Amino acid sequence: MNKPIRVIIVGMGARSMIYAQESLRHPDLFSIDGVVDINPERIHTARQLFHIPAHHCFHSIKELTDVPKFADAVINGTMDQLHVATTVPLLKKGYDVLLEKPFAVNQKEADVLLQCAEETKKTVMVCHVLRYAPFYREIQKILISGEIGKVIHIHMNEQVSYFHESVSYVRGKYASPTLCGSGMLLSKCSHDLDIMAWLMKGNLPRSVSSVGSTFQFKPEMAPENAGTHCLINCPVERSCIYSAKRLYIENPQRWVNNIWHDSGLDMPSDEDKLRILNNPNSPFSRCVYRCALKIVDHQSILIAFSDGATGTFSMNAGATASCRSIHITGTLGEIAGNFENESFTVYKIKADSPEGRESRIVDVSADQLGNPHGNGDQAIVQDFFSFLRGEAYSSCCTTLTDSMVGHRLVFLAESSRENGGKQEIF
Repeated sequence: MNKPIRVIIVGMGARSMIYAQESLRHPDLFSIDGVVDINPERIHTARQLFHIPAHHCFHSIKELTDVPKFADAVINGTMDQLHVATTVPLLKKGYDVLLEKPFAVNQKEADVLLQCAEETKKTVMVCHVLRYAPFYREIQKILISGEIGKVIHIHMNEQVSYFHESVSYVRGKYASPTLCGSGMLLSKCSHDLDIMAWLMKGNLPRSVSSVGSTFQFKPEMAPENAGTHCLINCPVERSCIYSAKRLYIENPQRWVNNIWHDSGLDMPSDEDKLRILNNPNSPFSRCVYRCALKIVDHQSILIAFSDGATGTFSMNAGATASCRSIHITGTLGEIAGNFENESFTVYKIKADSPEGRESRIVDVSADQLGNPHGNGDQAIVQDFFSFLRGEAYSSCCTTLTDSMVGHRLVFLAESSRENGGKQEIF
């Protein structure tokens, strides 16, 4: 029987915690033997939860790499702009790495990391967890089977809910490319463009063009007489859909888990929350229309593939609810569905039937179970360790080389949006 793989967590944030907690459910698979984080409270939390000895707790990558290697692998959940800077020394030290997406914030960084992985012969698996969702896995199986023929066009859309958008991408740390290292397309939608590239595997994208803007979250869109901070000087706070009090206190289920953690509070009372929202220096107290947003709130992309097929992707923030949808047109039929509905429909041309087509519904709800990532967070952890052990792993497994296609799409789409024109890819 294989011994559990020893793992170090680097960057003890929300994503790392999701992966790390799988060790408590599967202690035979892996254990958390070390932690690196600049925040002492997060280190304390990790120590308590995973019984990590004090001498395996570090405040920087340098502290970790200065001691002899004591584990097999690392789960790297640092902020986007730190991924390459933290992963390169880990690879050189001999660690395999499960790396949160995006694995790099520009093409230069991506090339540096790929070269380092090749030189060290260490594994970097990228956390494209949506590949593991039953919804997309079943779609991939149908495409591979040829049931709807050759793909002519694939359209994907992501609607970002108004409450997710406001907490993460307007008031939160992902609103600033300086702070998180990436724009909206890379931080939020690299999942989706990776899925498109994966479903079209073997058919490389040839060119990409993109348009987008900050349409909604700017001063001229603010309600009349709106203040600069919801609870401090705004007379229209009670009627505003982006009221910080309504979103973060009165309806605490709406994507607010990280607000209080990022504000230095783990178990805040309502009084603590009101204190934060009445603090003009708290980013979460600000009016969403006066945050000087530096990223787009909607964007569309057109992709040409090498065989003449095309793909389109659109992201729209401030929607009534979060939703990912897909519609694939093939030479023999179509696939159309909604990720949140946990089902899709397969349509096939049937010329001799009254309707001219036949259809069937593929329901994945029994496997997806309403999980936001379709249980992909759990599946990717198990696949990573299967890969390291030389055991059978799934077709969803995402190495750096495999992930590069989707990342390159994002980098060049952003270049097209900023500079105009079509960008050639391969």
